[in-house]
Amino acid sequence: MLRATFAGFSVARGAMNASMKALDVTGQNISNVYTPGYTRQRLDQSSFGSGYGNFATTDYVTQIGNGVLIKKVSQVRDPYLDIQYRNKMTDVGASDAKASVLEEIESVFDETMKSALKDALSDLESKLLDLANSTGAELDDSIVRASMQSLVNLFHSNAASLANKREQVTDDFNKNSIDKINSLLKDISELNRTIKSCDILGHPALELRDQRNDLIDELSSYVPIQVNYTDEKVSSSETVENLEIQLLTTDGKKHTLVDHNKYGKFTSTTTKPANSAETEFTEVKYEYSDPDNTAKDANINITEKTPGAAAGDPDIRKLNINGGTFTGTLNMLNSSGVFDGDATTEKGFGYYEHSFDLLVNTFAQTLNDLNQPGTGSVTGNQGVGGPLFVATDPANPNNPNGPFTAANIKVNDDWIKGIVKLKPKIDPDSGTTQNDNINKMIAALNDKRDFKIDPNKTDVLFNGNFYNYYVNIESTLGIDQQSTENQLQNHITVINTIAQNKDQVSGVSLDEEGVNLMQYQQSYTAAARLMTTLDDVLNTLINNTGLR
Repeated sequence: MLRATFAGFSVARGAMNASMKALDVTGQNISNVYTPGYTRQRLDQSSFGSGYGNFATTDYVTQIGNGVLIKKVSQVRDPYLDIQYRNKMTDVGASDAKASVLEEIESVFDETMKSALKDALSDLESKLLDLANSTGAELDDSIVRASMQSLVNLFHSNAASLANKREQVTDDFNKNSIDKINSLLKDISELNRTIKSCDILGHPALELRDQRNDLIDELSSYVPIQVNYTDEKVSSSETVENLEIQLLTTDGKKHTLVDHNKYGKFTSTTTKPANSAETEFTEVKYEYSDPDNTAKDANINITEKTPGAAAGDPDIRKLNINGGTFTGTLNMLNSSGVFDGDATTEKGFGYYEHSFDLLVNTFAQTLNDLNQPGTGSVTGNQGVGGPLFVATDPANPNNPNGPFTAANIKVNDDWIKGIVKLKPKIDPDSGTTQNDNINKMIAALNDKRDFKIDPNKTDVLFNGNFYNYYVNIESTLGIDQQSTENQLQNHITVINTIAQNKDQVSGVSLDEEGVNLMQYQQSYTAAARLMTTLDDVLNTLINNTGLR
């Protein structure tokens, strides 16, 4: 059986079409070489078979194909690299969020340029020393009181700055991060719907897939996710792609974030502390429901808080995800390190708030204890002494004697009015002029002591004097900041390596595309030459054969 006369023209035409389409794809790649997020495209083609044999076919007839078949235009991507990249993005997001918050806290405690609070402690010691060297029946303690007031003002300033930083981070998380991730979920679901419609119509919508991949990559920086692709049958012979994104929680479970055109929503609320012993708590919830099904598919708490096992124990705070900006930010907002009763938790805002309050409370209680009113019998001695500081806590107005915090400490008004004075002598009836109690206050500023996390327990946060304790807060912050920065740089190095590997696979190389241009041009020229040759052969067959 002879091959159809014009079949060769079909083969040549198909080859020209394939070469021209390949040139179009190459041009698309070259034009988008600098487009962010663009994935290199390629033309998928296969040999067009000759079909099945028939009874007329014999061993003496060689079967050949019918040319080239253009299947589709696809993207060049490595799914494994996508998974690696998104997993590492969660690490980058967590470390970057933590580093940003630590930088905010550092602006409160860093005294490398000007030692404000440390200088104030040194100034107080100097003023007490001057007072201890004074003589006379009645000592003028106004200079010491002024130094004390300056120190208290710095306590207030640091407390207000720390509270403002916490509020800024909280507002940014509640208003921006939550809104952003909800917007990402919505945009991805809308792209899913559009891409599916294009697939049904036979259009690959590759540029829309690039947009979706960019959004998924950004989503992975917020929370740990897993992306699944499944095929959905739309006819007996056609399938379209469905995309599902799941949230990974620390219990090993997976919760649907996006399922084609359906998506969930995150919400957050922040609870202010009831008293100075507690810490703010930002609660995040996630809810997903299928519009076609009233049953809730996912309704989970991203953060959880349960009361301590015993009265007075700190609340147990739990974060149910591990990785992403949410993890880094929520840990810094909700975790207080050893003050949570667990030294393994992050040293967030609560840690530095409680650490600073511990310094203030120990300082105020120590000096108040040393200035207790005298009990002597000499007239007037009973009025010497009294509390130098009072607590002005609206949540606890009936207990001016503490606990003290950096925000509620106040110089006693009775000291300002002269009703309370510094007690110069330990024994008011000693009859001497020695200022041994003032010397004891000076020694108290320099003596090492245990700064206990809980005064009723044995856990000691630091042993040293007040000055060294504040330096320890700075050092702890610096070490934590440096460790986080090193961790962030390590993650960035790894993700840059993965990104380079992705670019080698999915990025556009001008050298490679230039080679493709010449290759497809030559292919098109050869196919055109084939058609010309076939035309000459057919012309010979028609016009130059037969009887003359």
